[in-house]
Amino acid sequence: MAGRYTDEQIDEVRNAVDLVEIASRYVRLKKSGSGYVGCCPFHKEKTPSFHIDPDKQLYHCFGCGAGGSVFQFVMSAEGLDFPDAVKLLADSAGVRLPDLAGDGGEDRYRRKRDIYAMNKDAARYFRDCLFSDEGAEARAYFQRRGLTSKTVASFGLGYSPKGWDGLLRHLAGKGYPRDMIAEAGLCVHSDRGHTFDRFRGRVMFPIFDVRGNLIGFAGRIMGGEGAKYVNSPESIVYDKGKNLFALNLARKSRRGYYILVEGYMDVISLHQAGIDCAVAGCGTALTEAQARLLARGNTVYLCYDMDEAGKKARDRAFEIFKGLDARLRVITIPDGKDADEFVRKYGGGEFEKLLSGASSVTGNRVDDLLARYDTDDVSQKVELINEAAALFAGIQNAVEREAYIRDLSAKTGISFEAIASEVRKAGGRLRKKEVADDVRKSVSTLRPAREGPSGGRRESAERRLLGLIGADAALYAKIADNLREELFSEGIHRDIFRKIVEIYKDGSDDAERRLLEAYRGREDELAAVLVKTDDPQSAAKAAGDYINVIEDEILKERISGAEKAGDLALLAELLKNNRKAGM
Repeated sequence: MAGRYTDEQIDEVRNAVDLVEIASRYVRLKKSGSGYVGCCPFHKEKTPSFHIDPDKQLYHCFGCGAGGSVFQFVMSAEGLDFPDAVKLLADSAGVRLPDLAGDGGEDRYRRKRDIYAMNKDAARYFRDCLFSDEGAEARAYFQRRGLTSKTVASFGLGYSPKGWDGLLRHLAGKGYPRDMIAEAGLCVHSDRGHTFDRFRGRVMFPIFDVRGNLIGFAGRIMGGEGAKYVNSPESIVYDKGKNLFALNLARKSRRGYYILVEGYMDVISLHQAGIDCAVAGCGTALTEAQARLLARGNTVYLCYDMDEAGKKARDRAFEIFKGLDARLRVITIPDGKDADEFVRKYGGGEFEKLLSGASSVTGNRVDDLLARYDTDDVSQKVELINEAAALFAGIQNAVEREAYIRDLSAKTGISFEAIASEVRKAGGRLRKKEVADDVRKSVSTLRPAREGPSGGRRESAERRLLGLIGADAALYAKIADNLREELFSEGIHRDIFRKIVEIYKDGSDDAERRLLEAYRGREDELAAVLVKTDDPQSAAKAAGDYINVIEDEILKERISGAEKAGDLALLAELLKNNRKAGM
């Protein structure tokens, strides 16, 4: 089919990559029994619930429900469509795939490829304009900002001339349709029916995704009136909340950490100074998707401006990174300077010293409290201690927590014991809040009955029972008389049970392989069943226990239904069965 890879091509890629190796780029994994476990990269959690079964090449998170094959993993981690995930994995494994052919302009993937190519042609146009006579002002601007010709070239910087439709005519002359030029955000349609260039009279910053595709632009004014920046709108290739400026370059750095700054020029100046791990957002506030791109077990340095807007952005980043697999540090630039200004004035060596002196998130927040409150005023000192206690209560490591308490005691003159007492009180309040939040989260994530199992206890028992009988034909044969469709909730669990029965009736003893074949492309539905978290010593006893749990839950559901319906005869019969079962 046009626009799709064949099953054979997909299987070739699947067999060439290892889910454990791919996932370890995003999350720290620990060997656990026959599989691997870690904190889920797709939701915030403190206790690891993300499991990988390396034999089946499936993953499942028992916290948020995410699961599937290596393709679903990359789709979720990188925000990609299925064909793009296949292509990314193929490239990483050295597997050659054909270009996806389009049909009648309806193929999304060909459209994306054409827009990537058009963006490259636009970038070449901006570059040529930069070095034309009309680009003299732009060249002078870059020189004033201290950029070398090598840096200008490596970042693909350019200039958009002041005319109304220079780029539009240039791209149309290369055969690009006007609707595609508009779709990519390179031109704008006016209410009066005119079409003109989006970027005019600005220095241009190309924006690449992590794979090196040119996905958009930012244009900065050089002076005078107007918005400081004009950015490409979101498009089929450009999602601002899932991309970071210069991440394609920073990922190649050997430093082993990232520096998150506010502006494009901050990034470029740091890279020019040899600090090649700096990235920035794309004209929007930091998103969780962007934070996940940087986390993945890395250290992330936050280097925001010290004005009020910068502090708010920093605090927002603290909350977004909380619970992600990252070690967060905060760089404070003296005298209110931004990274670009500091590096241009003092050089990369001095910025390296700021890196070595970066504080933790907690240390940075304590410094903010000390700067905000007057410690000579008793009432302000009390407020400071209350805020600090709430902050320290969230620290899991007891040694770290005590160190912060002692440091604050020395700086405020309040005894260690008094601060520690307030921290314990704050800890109690925090734990109550976390329990309440967990309860609300559990209730909100329960699925409606029509979509599948709705109760956690029954759902877990069904899932584990299916996993046992799917992995062991002899066990299935031994307990087959105790199995029936009604044990499994309508939906995916009952479908899988029917498929297992069908497989064993056909005489096959490899149900797991047949299930993987039957659910090709739907591995996310299968992963919860086939990914094991433990191996019971007695599979037969465990299966019996799971059947009992399911029977108990079914009986409870019937009792509840009889009560609601007011069917006293049925209720009496069910309660009698309930007592016999010893529930």
